[in-house]
Amino acid sequence: MMLSRVKNLKSNHRFLLVVLGLAFAKASIAQVDTLQISDEMVKEEVLLAMRKVDSVRPVVQVRELIDGVSGVVGDYVILNSDIKKQLLDIKGDQDLSELTDCQLIESILREKMFAHHAIQDSITVSDQEVEAETDQRIAYFKSILGSDDAVLEKYQKSSMPELRSALNRITRDIKLAQRMQQRITEAVEITPEEVRAFFYNLPEDERPLFNTEVEMAQIVIKPKPSEESVNEVVNKLKDYRQDVLENGASFAAKAALFSEDVATERQGGVITLRRGDQFVKEFKEAAFSLTEGEVSEPFETVFGWHILKVDKIRGQVRDVRHILLYPYISVARVNEAKQELDKVRDQIILKEITFDQAAKDISDEKETAKNGGKLINPNTGEARLDLTRLSEDLTRQIIFLEEGDVSGIIDEKDQIGRATFKIIYISKKIKDHKADYSLDYLKIKDIALKDKQVKAVRKWQSDKLKDTYIKIGTEFKGCDFENQWNK
Repeated sequence: MMLSRVKNLKSNHRFLLVVLGLAFAKASIAQVDTLQISDEMVKEEVLLAMRKVDSVRPVVQVRELIDGVSGVVGDYVILNSDIKKQLLDIKGDQDLSELTDCQLIESILREKMFAHHAIQDSITVSDQEVEAETDQRIAYFKSILGSDDAVLEKYQKSSMPELRSALNRITRDIKLAQRMQQRITEAVEITPEEVRAFFYNLPEDERPLFNTEVEMAQIVIKPKPSEESVNEVVNKLKDYRQDVLENGASFAAKAALFSEDVATERQGGVITLRRGDQFVKEFKEAAFSLTEGEVSEPFETVFGWHILKVDKIRGQVRDVRHILLYPYISVARVNEAKQELDKVRDQIILKEITFDQAAKDISDEKETAKNGGKLINPNTGEARLDLTRLSEDLTRQIIFLEEGDVSGIIDEKDQIGRATFKIIYISKKIKDHKADYSLDYLKIKDIALKDKQVKAVRKWQSDKLKDTYIKIGTEFKGCDFENQWNK
């Protein structure tokens, strides 16, 4: 249980989360659409509207102020109607659903102050970065909502250019604010002496508890289709390709009819991507090796077999369509894969072969097989994994295993729902414990560094409040803000 000192520390981390993430991480779900003002006369009209609490609000040319203005930070004006829209949008978010109006407006004021000073400090964001992120966001919206019309209805825009323009503006402000914060925190470092002082300044009975952690390795077996099944799928894709090239058939129609990619089949297999996007290597190679209008030969990825057509090339952006087919895997081959893994498990338990060597010999997960199946925490680069951060199903399978134990066969599904099998070996287990300086040094260092970053950001904000024009609406005058926005 965290006691008062640690509660304060966690409060600091919550502050850092809000400062470094809240205003940005939910960009694809809900955004405050603010206006950047360049005309001083327009700004004065906005400020006048804010002061006239009991009188009819004047019309401002920048935008119809239906609900008035919530705040001004530097050259940014935040509209009250936008605050209400964001509150409505985040109601279903568990992390944000308890935010009050005062907490929300303060997070937005912070974001706009960061963005304002980023511009003052000549921090820039390229049009290409902004447009690429907008492309990704629109593609994500479409994959969830199903069509352009549904996206426009959800985000209350009349056309895709209008939506794109709004998202570009939002994205630019978010990136400016992020880069301003990065500039503030990038020079913050912490020495071993500071980490030690931070830890030992926490009374022993107030030090945090850390969850059970394990170091483990795995062997993964994926049932494989027969050669006949693979050939059947490849021949189908070749036929589709030939029909498109020789008979002028619609690639989009074939994708809608035959593709097994449920995320894109409704849109005719369409995908927009850039070189830096998170697509598998083979897919990106095909997309960027073809000319506009060209259709690839069938190629394989971890998801199945594809053919791909380049619809349009826009600089570093490719608009492509693809058709994905999965080779059929029989029940007999699934059972054979499970039996193979069961046999290897027996050999490991009888010490006829080590887990490390078995993983290198037979595991179908290439990323871990070469290291003897060892799993690495992607966030820390360490081998220690917090049990509470693993999937519930996996945790249930291994929670009672001790060091040196090998799990039974674990049935799982891969990214596309196909059966896979794995066994887990526990090489080390560190049970729930109170923070120990030697054992948990890296975790303590991370907490201490974040605490120092929080203080750096708070100091920057305090300093900038003195020379930044800030005005907040009367409805927020009574808020108990962390910063003195009411100055």
